[in-house]
Amino acid sequence: MDSRKCSPELLLPVGTREMLEAAVNNGADAVYFGVPHWNARGRTEDFSFDDVRDMIRYARIRGVRTFLAMNVLVFERELQELPEFLEKLISLEPDAFIIQDIGLARLIRAICPNQEIHASTQMTLASAEGVNAVKSIGFNRAVLARELSLKEIASIKAATDLELEVFIHGALCVSYSGQCLTSENFGGRSANRGQCAQSCRLPYRIFVDGKEYRDTDAQYLFSPHDLCALPKLNELEEIGVDSLKVEGRLKSPEYVAAVSRAYRKALNGISLDAKDMEPLEVLFSRGLTTGFLEGDNHQELVDGTFSNHHGLFLGTVVKIDRGHVIIGLDSAISDIAPSASSGSSGMFPRPGDGILFENAPLGISVGSRLYAAQVTHLPHAKRGDPKLLKLEFGREFDTRQIAAGMKVYRNDSPALERELRKTFTEREQIMRLPIHMTLSGKIGEALKLSVYDTPRNTVEVISDFILEEARNKGNSGNDAEKALRELAQKELSALSSTAYQLKHLDIQVDRNAFIPGKLLRTLRQNAIEKLDEKRTEWKPLNPSAETGKKFLDETRAKFKSGVSTNGAPAASGISSADGTTHPIISVLVRNPDQIAALEGLSIENVIMDFDWGVKYDDSLQQIHELGFKAGMATLRIHKPGESHYLKNILRLAPDFALVRNLGALSILKESGIPLTGDYSLNAANSASYDWLLSQGLSTLHPSWDLNSTQLFDLLENIDGRRLELTLHQYMPAFHSEYCAFARALTTGRRFPECGKICTKHKVEILDHKGERHFLQSDAECRNTLFVGKPQSALKLLPRLRAAGVNHFRLEMLTEDAETVRRKVLIYTQAIQGKITIEDAIREAGIQEKYGLSEGQLFNESTWQDRKK
Repeated sequence: MDSRKCSPELLLPVGTREMLEAAVNNGADAVYFGVPHWNARGRTEDFSFDDVRDMIRYARIRGVRTFLAMNVLVFERELQELPEFLEKLISLEPDAFIIQDIGLARLIRAICPNQEIHASTQMTLASAEGVNAVKSIGFNRAVLARELSLKEIASIKAATDLELEVFIHGALCVSYSGQCLTSENFGGRSANRGQCAQSCRLPYRIFVDGKEYRDTDAQYLFSPHDLCALPKLNELEEIGVDSLKVEGRLKSPEYVAAVSRAYRKALNGISLDAKDMEPLEVLFSRGLTTGFLEGDNHQELVDGTFSNHHGLFLGTVVKIDRGHVIIGLDSAISDIAPSASSGSSGMFPRPGDGILFENAPLGISVGSRLYAAQVTHLPHAKRGDPKLLKLEFGREFDTRQIAAGMKVYRNDSPALERELRKTFTEREQIMRLPIHMTLSGKIGEALKLSVYDTPRNTVEVISDFILEEARNKGNSGNDAEKALRELAQKELSALSSTAYQLKHLDIQVDRNAFIPGKLLRTLRQNAIEKLDEKRTEWKPLNPSAETGKKFLDETRAKFKSGVSTNGAPAASGISSADGTTHPIISVLVRNPDQIAALEGLSIENVIMDFDWGVKYDDSLQQIHELGFKAGMATLRIHKPGESHYLKNILRLAPDFALVRNLGALSILKESGIPLTGDYSLNAANSASYDWLLSQGLSTLHPSWDLNSTQLFDLLENIDGRRLELTLHQYMPAFHSEYCAFARALTTGRRFPECGKICTKHKVEILDHKGERHFLQSDAECRNTLFVGKPQSALKLLPRLRAAGVNHFRLEMLTEDAETVRRKVLIYTQAIQGKITIEDAIREAGIQEKYGLSEGQLFNESTWQDRKK
């Protein structure tokens, strides 16, 4: 680990103007908020361009940087409309954009080469190779995946000179960001388009080998605790992380104030106390952990008994009386609880607080407002017995709902919120920049006022008024000088409506000079205006929508010319005698036993995507013996120390590799092995296609965020022969570092404590709609939840063929060999025109245990409706 001590940026979320003020006035170095109409938090307030301009100015005057989040995928039709929008947006002078979409990043670079851009965590960057890949696009910073340990972050930092940003506080997603289709599959809306439905926070039932599994308390199996990296802050600083990011654009201004305050204090080397930690749990918390920073701990990451805000755990009910409840205090609260005769302190409950009583196994949650709380004791209590807390409630609260053993939480505190609100609303508490002033002038000359906060930011204003000698000479020289100093101090320090406070005033004025108070006020106002302008000075970037349009036109022209972006002829199907092409069909298998079922079928390629510990050598040979080309799929995630899987691909040298992440693409692109790109690369427009194909991919699967309309919009501007589409697959809902197998079925924290339980049982998950889904692990123990009802794109086949698409994929999951053969036969016959599309869909549906779906491709709902 690098011993260099850095001073990382503290980056806070902003969903409203009040949140901006809360962050700025509580120690943020930078803030991020959504672009008007475009951001990955569809439920936040939509700012206007004037709002954005004012917010950027407010922050910059106070020395805080502003980042505009535009971290969503952009579809082809939208890309065409963006140049003028982006020109206007860049003219507002944000410090940086946070971007997920490769095509959008390239468009911004074309419009304004000097505009800073940051690669969003939605790009699933988890290795130095991936980070350096986005550097080549022009990104200035990479926001790393939240699933990395401190050791892995340090490894990445040592292998790149790109700025790194790491999440330190807020909600943890169960899925890798950018790889989650849960909301899309279960709720019909996409997380990659700002519409996360938090489907992972819903309850699920577990079925093991066909029978419901009840020996677990993990009803909320996919709902992680929240992240709090305060215990690991020093280590992140030692690594040299450039920016520390807080999640929470949907939280409250008070939450932002509390988090900013705590982390600023810690970064300044000041020890935190209970009062600092109190609001972090009370205002919003699903339980705080250090997430993945210490490595995998599947038992700690997910509690499983709840998924909503619970707040601060107080203790457990021991006795119930009419009107009050006595609880045994948790040790963390007991240590700081006041005596029975003293007032409240620290994390102690206050009158008016919200109190939650819960019996998770029985699904019972009861809440009420607190009337009073005091430390007490039961009769015959012995020294050393745990402290007890008596909670009193109003008459309307029926304590008969409460039972001994229930857990008790403090999940709301109006008093605490009022205190935090003062930090960004009361003039006396708002943080201000110290400034120095020098007032100078001689009788017969103009009066001058110089103001500076730093030597670089110095301004000077000169009055039109020529100083005259005071007419009243009755006062002594000392009295006149004292009066002048008092007047100047009063008028020049009146800065409560500004971002500044007067730290030092130097007066260099002839002692008998007459200075009107109005003149001093005017000088002060003019000087502050000039200082504001000085602090908001910005380098001219000269964005040009026309250069953006030219870039898009040139990009699309490459595809129209029939020449790939890396100079090689575009890939195509195999030509027949009459000059037409016939489709290339690939079948992805996840079990070696599925391979033999493909013998004699009309396919060209078999892609191997095997589970943990399954060897590829024999299967590779078997595929060749059947007369097919053999491909190997990379993992969806590439992390430090995980290149052994890629080395296996290099060793076996398959006929091609299916690439699923930017790190693997970076490593394999010079290998000489033909490469194809998967949907997990999230290509949604021609500019993304252009760059990804230029990295050595022969074909590329579009993102599953596209519906059929958006897909065919894309096909109008690219070479259809470079696009591959899966006609049949079990859609991946999410892909997770967290192992639900280990959490639900074992007590193991990580591999190998789990006993490789994922290899011993078939696990299905039942959702709130009564639909089952398949849980699978990969070669690095990561979990994917596959939607139980597979998606078929057969209805699109005629239009796809007409658009020049020749590459089609069929993905298997857990099917036995006989079922694999039947499915592939149905689809190949449909592709070859031997059976009708209608017959193929009907026959394919018969093969499916839970039915067949048209999926996202036929979802025509629009992103603009997200707030309805």
